[in-house]
This record gives sequence, structure tokens and C-alpha cells, in this order.
Amino acid sequence: MNKPKHSAGRGHRHALRRRVTWTLLAALFISWGGPAANAFWQSLSSSNFGAAKGDTMPQGGAPAASLSGTNATVNWAAAATPGGHAVTGYTVARYSAPSGGTKIAAGGGCAGTVSGLSCVEQNLSGGTWYYTVTPVISLWTGTESTRSAGVNTDSAPPTISVTSVSPAPNGAGFNRTSTVTVNLAAVDNTGGSGVANIKYAVDGGTTVTVNAATAAVNVSGSDGTHTVSYFATDVAGNASTPQTQTVKIDTVVPFVGVTSISPSPNSQGYYATSPVTVNLGATDVGGSGVASITYQVDTGTQVTVAGATASVSVTGEAAHNIHYSATDAAGNSSGTQTQAIAIDLPPTVSSVTMANGGGAIKVADNKDTLTIIYSNDMDPHTLCSGWNSSSPSQTVDGIASISAGNVLTFASTGGTTCSAPSIGSVDLVGAYNTGTSARSFTARVTWTQSSGTLVITFTSDGTGGTAGTVNPQKSPIYTPPAGAADKAGNPLTGTFTASSPSRF
Repeated sequence: MNKPKHSAGRGHRHALRRRVTWTLLAALFISWGGPAANAFWQSLSSSNFGAAKGDTMPQGGAPAASLSGTNATVNWAAAATPGGHAVTGYTVARYSAPSGGTKIAAGGGCAGTVSGLSCVEQNLSGGTWYYTVTPVISLWTGTESTRSAGVNTDSAPPTISVTSVSPAPNGAGFNRTSTVTVNLAAVDNTGGSGVANIKYAVDGGTTVTVNAATAAVNVSGSDGTHTVSYFATDVAGNASTPQTQTVKIDTVVPFVGVTSISPSPNSQGYYATSPVTVNLGATDVGGSGVASITYQVDTGTQVTVAGATASVSVTGEAAHNIHYSATDAAGNSSGTQTQAIAIDLPPTVSSVTMANGGGAIKVADNKDTLTIIYSNDMDPHTLCSGWNSSSPSQTVDGIASISAGNVLTFASTGGTTCSAPSIGSVDLVGAYNTGTSARSFTARVTWTQSSGTLVITFTSDGTGGTAGTVNPQKSPIYTPPAGAADKAGNPLTGTFTASSPSRF
């Protein structure tokens, strides 16, 4: 009777032990079985639930990530616990930096728990991403793996521009040096893969690759317009739109000269009119083109005329000098040249005066004088063949005649100094001879070089004709001889009426 009771007591005690074992396992499950748990208990026997041992979750192996367009493929190796339990799945995450940063759960085919050893995250947003995997067994999670190498979903090309041209071109865009450096710089978009290289070519020549974000392009060679074509590529393979930079080089100076002078000079190279127009013309064959001509008359103000032609007006009786040069659009100057313009206007007579020499007033007689003053530097040789321009004073003796029409002329009495004077005639405009034949006077002609003065002095009271008396004063009229001229060869022409009345 007692034995069955004892057996029943033993069965009760075994049931109690089983309940305690399951209670402990449940307690372990509750304390270590959450999502963050990395260790768990394993029962050693199905017949003895009290026998159990601990196991730990492994760390995931570093995945490998690759990119196709905007789809990232992530691959990793299988993981198992030290106790031999196979991992049943993996969670995939990514970061925007190789260390630190915020963990982002992967999406697309990599979302949730992935049972295999690879997945594809579609439509990955722009930037560089680093992937991790974490092993999972039921509710237990392992340690997150180290991060993969970065993959970049950069689809935007870099930008590239010319940062400077050295030396800088002038305002017209030209350089006057044979070598010009074009400096390029490229920048990739924010979060992009970074600039890989810059490629350029000069005038369609060989393409040069510079594996950097900057490049210095040397442009040299013949004068003319050169073209630098260039673009940049980022690490992701995105290439910027090709661009061009024009470089215009002109190192040759323009040519400038006198194209015409109006009017033409005389045989001695003098110009007998004022003003004289000097036309200038410049060329710049194959260059940047003539920009302007600059000229200066004597020491006057410099004048700059835009274009390839200029007309210079030179005025005033003098020996002038025109200084001129041309500049092309690149700034090259021809250098200064000079054109001489000697203006010598035709001579004139400033006064014709009759004066009494102390004898009878109103009558032509001994010591009376007739004075002619020339305004310009006359050539005395044209008035008297024996005279020259170097002697300060020269004379010739002869006969002064007043015709029946009261016109005074002079003729030499011979000699080597002036055998054939050519002084011209003076209409006295008064009845100093009232006879029908000429009235003659011995006379002397004196020339003063410094003042251009010619004086006819009577040395006798006169013979022939009939001496007349002139009461009112008259304005005599001078007619020069043919051939009278100044030193520049300008002829003395026309008649000259005295500005003030006078008489002998």
C-alpha cells in the first residue's frame, strides 16, 4: 500500500523538476531572446530539458558592393555560430561614410531579412555608400560586419571652366605673346565621385589627359586664332559637355605710311599753299587689324583716329614735321615715323612808297626814292641775276625812267653784277612826266636781304620829257617782273597797290 504512494510521490517530484527547467529556459529566452540578443541557450537533450549550454551569434563578414546604374548589388559570405548553428538570414544596412554616420536600413531587394547571400538595392539615391550585413537566427542578431568599399551612384557630370588666361588678353581679346596659358579647373557635384581627369586638345590636335582637377594648357605657334577644346570626367565616368576657349595671338606690328599729299610740292620740295593735307594709311596683313593711327604735328597735341586711315592738315608757313604711328587691335605699335612738310607761300609785297629826298616837293628829282618791301624771303637772284641770298646788301647802278604814261622802270647801265635787272614796273598814278617822251634819271638800286627791301634812289634831276607836279598824294601800283620768285621757287605774281598814298 505504501509503495504505490511512494511511486506517486516520485512522479510528482520529476514533473516539478521539468516545470522548473522550462521556467528557467523561459527566463533565459526572455532575458537573451530579444532582437538585440547575441547569445542564447541550447538544450543538450530532448529527454532532459535541464541540460543546456550557451551559444553566441557571429559577426557578419564584410560584404562586397558593386553598382550598375543606380542599382547596388551586395554579396557576402555565409556565417555560422561557434556552436555550429547556421545563420538563417541577414539584415543589410548602409552608411554615407566609411566610419561613423547614421545607419540606414537597405531597401528594395535588400529590405528586411535576406535569406540568401546577396541582394540588390534598386534606385539607390545619389552619393557614396558603404554596406554592412548582420547575421540573424530567429530572434537573435549577430554583430554588424565591417563596411564594404564605397559605391557611388554619381550620375551628374562635373563642371569645368577657364579660371584664367595668362597673360590676360586686351580689351579686344588679343594677346601679343607667342605663348598663352589657358588655366582650367573642374569641380564635381556635391556628394559626387570626384573629378578623375581633364582632357583637352589645341586646334583639333592630339588629346591630352591630365589626371587632376586642374590643367594648364599652353597655346603657341603662328599668329592667328587658336581653339582649346576641353571637358572633365569624374570617377563615376560622367563627362561634362565639351567646351572651347578661343585664343587670339598677334605679335606682328602693323605698317603705316603716307598715301598721298595734296597739293603736290614744287620742284624744290616746297608747298605753296596752306593748309597741306597729308593722308596716312595703315595695314595689318594677317593680324588683328589696324585699330588706330596716332599723329602729331610738330610739338602739338597728339591725335588718335580710329581705323586704318587718317588725314592730317598742316597749316602755316614753316618747316613742319608730322610724327605718326599705327596700332593694331592686339596693341602692337608700328613705331613712330616722320613726314616733313615745308610750306612756303608765294611772296607778296607789303608796301610801295614814294618819298622826297630833299629837293623840290611834288616833283621827281635828285635823291627821291621808291621803296618796295617784299613780305617773304625773296630770292634776289630773280630780281637781279648777279645778286645772291648770302650777301646782306647788294646794289646796281642804272637808269630809272618815267614813261609818258608815268610808269617807272629801271635798266642797268652795264657791269657784271646785274647786267639785266628784272625789277618790274611801278605805276606812279601821278603826272610826274607830262611830256610825250620818257623822262630819265641816273639811279641806284639797293637790296637789303634781312628785310627784303628794294630801294630805287634817283641820283639826278632827270632829263627828257617834261617834269610835272603832283599835288595830291597817290597810291602807286607795283607789277613784278616775270620770273620773280622766293627761295622756294614760288612766283611773285599779280599787281600790288600801296596801302598808303605817298609822293616824291
